[in-house]
Amino acid sequence: MLDLQIDQRFKRTWDFFVGNATALLLGSLVVLAGFLVVIPGPWFAFNLLQETLECVRTGRPVRWQAAYERPGNFLKSWGLTLAMGIPIALGFMLFVVPGVLLALFWFHAPLLAAEGRPVLESLAEGGRIFQRRKDWASYFINFLVLVVLSAVAGATFLACLVTLPLSLIYLAYCHTDELGLGTVPPLSERRIIV
Repeated sequence: MLDLQIDQRFKRTWDFFVGNATALLLGSLVVLAGFLVVIPGPWFAFNLLQETLECVRTGRPVRWQAAYERPGNFLKSWGLTLAMGIPIALGFMLFVVPGVLLALFWFHAPLLAAEGRPVLESLAEGGRIFQRRKDWASYFINFLVLVVLSAVAGATFLACLVTLPLSLIYLAYCHTDELGLGTVPPLSERRIIV
């Protein structure tokens, strides 16, 4: 259940961030530089999301270079940005509520696309995941966590640099928890048994 694990999920997010801080901060610098130039921004962000999801699942360390090394994701990242961004932006312009509903409806879509699904299939499956839930409030609570992180990101460049990877990690944990996909504990929780 998503709503019962928010505090645990945020602790796991923080532990993962601490264990991979250097790589995540360098990757975030690449993403922010990409958004300054505009064109590579969504591509770099999608690459870092994909890398974060893979590392959450496997337990391997994050490689910051992955933020720019996956040229096959360029069209997919822009397709996802436009397919989600335009309707959500229009929804927010129409009294906010439709935008929030669309953001909740497509909460898992970026991660499904990061798993390798086509953009339209990711959007459709994200909607099906949302509709299968009986406790939609948990989606809203997780959405609020991401909204708060985004609001903090707007304060300063340094805040944005830290909250970007935290948001990506939190989103990856929401996805793996929701779908019951196994994750490896963060480095700080692993014990070596001799």
